[in-house]
Amino acid sequence: MKLLGVIKDNNYIDYLNCGLDGIIFPLKDFSVDYFKYFSLDEIQEYKSRTKKKCYVIINKLIFNKELNMLLFTLKKLEDLKVDGVFFYDLAVVNLVKENNININLIFNQTHMVMNSDTINLYYNLGVSSAYLSNEITKEEILNIRNNTKSSLFVLLLGNPSVAMSKRKLLTSYFANKSIKGKKELIIKEPISKQEFLVKEDDNGTTFFYNKRINLSNIYLELVSNNIDYGIIMQGNYSSLEYKKLITSFVNFDKKTIDLIAGHNRGFLYRKTIYKVKK
Repeated sequence: MKLLGVIKDNNYIDYLNCGLDGIIFPLKDFSVDYFKYFSLDEIQEYKSRTKKKCYVIINKLIFNKELNMLLFTLKKLEDLKVDGVFFYDLAVVNLVKENNININLIFNQTHMVMNSDTINLYYNLGVSSAYLSNEITKEEILNIRNNTKSSLFVLLLGNPSVAMSKRKLLTSYFANKSIKGKKELIIKEPISKQEFLVKEDDNGTTFFYNKRINLSNIYLELVSNNIDYGIIMQGNYSSLEYKKLITSFVNFDKKTIDLIAGHNRGFLYRKTIYKVKK
C-alpha cells in the first residue's frame, strides 16, 4: 500500500521524507470540504521539487460558467503530469473524454462509492480508480477489492465530511443571534451526542465528524488484501505530530497511532443505514 497525505501547510518535503509516497492537493476554486487549498502554481512547484506522487482534488459541483476554466485547468494538470484527479462532478469525466485529456481519474463521490457494481461501471467508462466511502464496513471494503480491477483509495486516518451546504450557515446563524460570528464551530447532535465540526468558507459550509477515524487496527489486513492507497489527513495535527503519525504507519506502530489518534473505527463493524439495500 502506498501512503498519501492531505496536508494543511506547505511542509510537504518534510512529510515525504518521513515516508509518504505522495501528496493529495485540494485545488483552489475547484474543491470543497478541506482546510487548505492549493493553486496550480503551488502544485507546479511541488512537481518541480520531487518525483513523488501528486494527486489533485476537484470535488465541487461545477456550474456552466465554470466549464471553460475547468477545461483549462484539466489541460494544465495534464501538462503537469499529475498522477490522478479525484472528481465528484461528471463534468470532469465528460471534458476529459471529449477533449482526449490524458489524466487518470479517481471516482470520488463521497458517500456514493460503496459497491463494486458502481465502481466497475465507471471503470468501463475509463475511470481506473475509486476512493471508497468512509461509511462502509471492513467486510464491504474487502468484498469490493475482490470484485473490481480498479485501484482503490481508503482513508486510514482523518476527519471525514458528513455534509456540505452552499449556504453560509454560520454567517446566518450568528447574524440571527446578533453576535460576532466565527468561521468554525463545534456542535453536538442532541440524540446521539455526536460532535461535529462546522466550517464555513467561500464555498459554503461543511460538517465534519469531530472525532477522527483511525483504521490502524485493520491496516495490515488492508495491505495484505492489496488495497492500493491509504490516505492520512493532517487535520488539526501539528507538523511534529503529523510526522510521527506518518512514521508510525511506515514502520507500523499501532500503539503510537492509537495513542495520538484515538480508537474511533467508524463504520468498520456496523453497517450504515444510509444505503440502498436489497
